[in-house]
Amino acid sequence: MIQIEQTREYKTYLLNKSLNQQVKRMAVYLMTTLFIDPHSNQLAAAIQPAIQQDNAELVLDWVRQQVCCASCMQEADFKALQRDFVRWLLSHDIPVGELQ
Repeated sequence: MIQIEQTREYKTYLLNKSLNQQVKRMAVYLMTTLFIDPHSNQLAAAIQPAIQQDNAELVLDWVRQQVCCASCMQEADFKALQRDFVRWLLSHDIPVGELQ
C-alpha cells in the first residue's frame, strides 16, 4: 500500500499550501509596512474601479503575480518587492502618502 505522504500529488499539495501561506504573509507585511488599511477599498477602487475588492485582495493579487511559484518565493527579496509595489502604485498616480 502506498502511503499518501509519498505520492507526488501530496507533495505538490504541501508545496502549494506553503507557497500560499508565504504569499499571504508577504502581502500582510507589505500592507503593514506601507500602512495600508486591509479592510478599506479606497486604494483598490482607485486602481481597479471595475473590480469590487478590498485593499487586502488587491495587494494579495499583486504579490501572487510577482511570486508565481516556489522558486520565485525563494528568490524574493522583501525590500525589492516593497520598492516594486510602491513603483506600481506610483504608476497608477497614487500618492504614497495616501495609501489608505
